[in-house]
Amino acid sequence: MPPVSAVRLAAFPLVVTLSEYPDEPIKIRAKHKVAGMLLLDRHQVKSLDPSWNVPGAYILLDRPDAEGRWGAYVGKATNPGLRNRVLQQLKVRGHWYRVLVIRYESNDDEKLNSAEAGWLEGEIYYCLDSTENVDLHNRNRPQDATLSIEDEASLRDYMIPIESTLHLIGHALHHRDPHAPDDGGPVVKRIKPAPAPEPPRSFVSVLGLGTNPPIEAIMEKGAMVRAGKRQPRATPKPPGSPV
Repeated sequence: MPPVSAVRLAAFPLVVTLSEYPDEPIKIRAKHKVAGMLLLDRHQVKSLDPSWNVPGAYILLDRPDAEGRWGAYVGKATNPGLRNRVLQQLKVRGHWYRVLVIRYESNDDEKLNSAEAGWLEGEIYYCLDSTENVDLHNRNRPQDATLSIEDEASLRDYMIPIESTLHLIGHALHHRDPHAPDDGGPVVKRIKPAPAPEPPRSFVSVLGLGTNPPIEAIMEKGAMVRAGKRQPRATPKPPGSPV
């Protein structure tokens, strides 16, 4: 990814247009910038104005869960345009409840070309993929490497309004620390099993040859020695005595 320019970090306000009719889509535009956006609920897509049948990018949004995690699908439209493409997604994908459509809007006589729409699609994907709380439904990472550095720099002006809009509508982005190590999931510590106990070894002691005696036997033997006692020995019988 090319280095981010200082212009990319500049802040500017969003202009949000709400209709007096609650069933109308929400229009969002970055003041003094080129990004025009429209936020539609799923049931509003069929009434999307034909003027939105132009090249651009779109984000299909899943509802955030209780922990603020949400799913998304990033796509682009070229010919015939955004309206037709999002209408197709009504039939193909059932996971989303809202869609954010994005187009060029500073001049009515201009619009994004196919390469610009493809680059914007890939940059939005990269933005969402670099966060902790977004699950992308895309099978492959979209990208378009045919633009010049100058054209890419102008398209970067779209990204802050898009991120700000997602935050505004309850789809905040929690970016990962690029310097933090990738743990790849929960940390699992491997514990070595305890070694099997060794069998008792034979030894020679005052008690004779045998295995390790219990402590009680050792204490009893010691007490008898201190008291001057000896265990009785068997008296040998004289030869010829009866058994």
